[in-house]
Amino acid sequence: MTHATLQSNTTTERWQQQLLPTFGMLVHAREAGTPLSSLPADTLRAWAEAESLVILRGFAPPEGDALPSYCRGLGDLLEWDFGAINNLQAQSEAKNYLFTNRAVPFHWDGAFVGRIPHWIFFHCASAPEENTGGETLFCHTPLLLEAVSAAGRAQWENISIRYSTEKLAHYGGSFTSPLLAAHPIHGQTILRYAEPVNDLNPVHLEIQGLPEESHTAFLEGMHTRLYDPAVCYAHAWQTGDIVIADNFTLLHGRRAFLRPESRHLRRVNIL
Repeated sequence: MTHATLQSNTTTERWQQQLLPTFGMLVHAREAGTPLSSLPADTLRAWAEAESLVILRGFAPPEGDALPSYCRGLGDLLEWDFGAINNLQAQSEAKNYLFTNRAVPFHWDGAFVGRIPHWIFFHCASAPEENTGGETLFCHTPLLLEAVSAAGRAQWENISIRYSTEKLAHYGGSFTSPLLAAHPIHGQTILRYAEPVNDLNPVHLEIQGLPEESHTAFLEGMHTRLYDPAVCYAHAWQTGDIVIADNFTLLHGRRAFLRPESRHLRRVNIL
């Protein structure tokens, strides 16, 4: 089942489904505060497998330890030093750019720890005011690759990138990844690329398989492709939103936001 074959709008007694223009699905609870537990994890997983991105609005998530318990219905959890829930909010003395109100470049989760989650589960505990930034960006990499020429794809197949960063947060070290890879579930070709970070806790890239004189053009061209509205969706959060994203198909990032105290996401990584 693909984006094109799903009905654009489907209504049940409990929720209404609406396809987003390019990829992804928005599901509205017909009654605000509908418990998330009323939505079977198998149903949510089926939607996410079909659409790569599912946005739930009007649902009440489980509180505290009950949230990881629900997420386990989607798969095993990636546990960090602090537990399964990562509270993403700006900190006054942050050592890592994730915990500021600045932009976050595109990346995928789990790369530095060597365990790549299949799903990223976000819950918005507090959303920035409208038009003040803080949108989470999702890039659909198979759609991006459809726009790359055959010659460009052939060149990219020979590229690998070594990433390195100091461990000042819950991740760090170095690893090398081919630029193109196969989705581990259905085999579709995906892009494995994280943008350089020139901020707190920088992330450095060493591009292999491409002449050095071509590196700058490669980085600039990739930036343009990633942020193309044809393949990039910017999710403007509302308090209470729940988002499930395929961490293989999609890369994600963040726009800067004005008020550091205004944005609080809870994130769970699901293997």
